Amino acid sequence: MSDRAGVAIAVAVIGAAAATIAAAFIAAGAFGNIHFGTGGSDRPSTVVVNAGGNDTGKQDSKGPSADQIASFIRSYYGQLPNGVDTAWTQLSPSYQTQSGGKSGYTTFWSKIRSVRVDSITSTDYRTSTAGLTYVYTDGKTQTEKRWLRVEYVSSQLEITGSGI
Repeated sequence: MSDRAGVAIAVAVIGAAAATIAAAFIAAGAFGNIHFGTGGSDRPSTVVVNAGGNDTGKQDSKGPSADQIASFIRSYYGQLPNGVDTAWTQLSPSYQTQSGGKSGYTTFWSKIRSVRVDSITSTDYRTSTAGLTYVYTDGKTQTEKRWLRVEYVSSQLEITGSGI
């Protein structure tokens, strides 16, 4: 066998292997979704980059759709500050503890006259960022961007984490 024939066979074998690997990655969705953890307790634990564009409204087997999360967030803040007791039940038990317990939560909301959801952006399959405007009882206004993790807990949506 000549050197050229050997090189041609090697190139064909390598090309076939590369095509097989690429097909496996595509089948697994590796090029469409890249997952990595951020490691911080005050940040979303997973970031999903979707090469297919905006996934608003798509259902993910891991949790609620982006539309469901946005609707839940708007409903949650729509109850506040007057519906503190009802809103409190929409926090997971672990997040209730992180929020300072019922007394800390109630104290915070007692200082707020109104809250407005200005925007909601889907971050990943369970986390969105909400642009919020608070009007305090003393008339002071504050805006913030807050991420909220929304998940099914005992078959109902609850906020399981949040931060700035």
